[in-house]
Amino acid sequence: MASIRKRGENSYLIIVSRGYDYQGNRLKPAQKTVHPPLGLTARQREKWLNEQAVLYEQEVKHTPGLPVDHSITLAKYIEIWQEQVAPKKLADSTFTRDKQDIHRILPVLGHYKLVDLNKEILREFYEAMRHEKNINTGEVLSERTVEAIHSTICGILSDAVEAGYLVHNPAWRAYKKKGIVKERPVADEETVQRLIQALEGQSMKYEVYYKLILATGMRRGEACGLRWSDIDWRQRALHIRRNVVKLSRQPIIVKEPKTRAGTRVVYLSQEMCRLLRAWEKECAWEMGQQEERELTQEDYLFQQSNGDPMVPSTFTFRLKKILRENGLPDDLNVHSLRHTNASMLIAQGVDVRTVAGLLGHAQPSTTLDIYSHAFDKNKRLAGQKLSEAMGL
Repeated sequence: MASIRKRGENSYLIIVSRGYDYQGNRLKPAQKTVHPPLGLTARQREKWLNEQAVLYEQEVKHTPGLPVDHSITLAKYIEIWQEQVAPKKLADSTFTRDKQDIHRILPVLGHYKLVDLNKEILREFYEAMRHEKNINTGEVLSERTVEAIHSTICGILSDAVEAGYLVHNPAWRAYKKKGIVKERPVADEETVQRLIQALEGQSMKYEVYYKLILATGMRRGEACGLRWSDIDWRQRALHIRRNVVKLSRQPIIVKEPKTRAGTRVVYLSQEMCRLLRAWEKECAWEMGQQEERELTQEDYLFQQSNGDPMVPSTFTFRLKKILRENGLPDDLNVHSLRHTNASMLIAQGVDVRTVAGLLGHAQPSTTLDIYSHAFDKNKRLAGQKLSEAMGL
């Protein structure tokens, strides 16, 4: 397997072992320097480098991989991919979402040979998708949906490269976001205070759930996956170890966070701990009344009567109701509470690596990509303060 080493700002060294000669002496490894296209996200850069490593290893070892059928169509390869590649590689929830995208991809692109696909064809497809209507809402697909379709195509074609059907991925840099990129909705300090006041008028379950996300920035599914054993009361620490996913007409999935960095520890205030203690007592009382059993450390903080965790959509719908009833901005959602937490940390001058660790981002660059506007505001504020201090 080829290894990849970072050399400079945008320079990476691919190293392929060449084994040993007939006398048992180690042969000098083959090396190649590559430069990823600019503008890729951290995940895209990783995929691009992995593709280059596979291709270079095949070149060095003269192993082209599987016998290549250059007449294979995208539809035929997707059939192979769904049977042989995706089930071993993707989480069930990701595979299910990819299948939804495939239903849109195949009618338009399925007849193309893999080797004939190019950026122009793909860009025309994305533009057509921007005018496609959602069968459930009747509205045109959002840019976020189009971007997700591109991500699915990109992943499938990356696997085609690795299998030897393609020598490069034609989807790289084919997608260009259309229109002005909107800032993610966040609540300002006044709105946060109004929201907290509104939450204190709700049942304790909802108050605890939303305040936890505001306080820690965890994802909505991560909050649903919390067990009482995840709380270290002495350290006022909360261990995030799992994520709850519920897709339409599918059973509840409890799995590890989507990246290794997603398994993390966040810290709680004394007030948050007091609220959690009160919620623990209420859960224990309700369990004793309704189920005649004691609360255990393996019970979920937010649990259904059958012992399964509550699903994220329950809290999504409830928050919309709370916002509407209290005259709060209706563009906010549960994920906005996570963004609000991140934006407030950044506004307080917390460095990007720390923010990334608290949010569970695998790379600080991901945090910079998502919250660049918040860091830019911080830079402007820092510049203003410096100018005022210097009398300029």
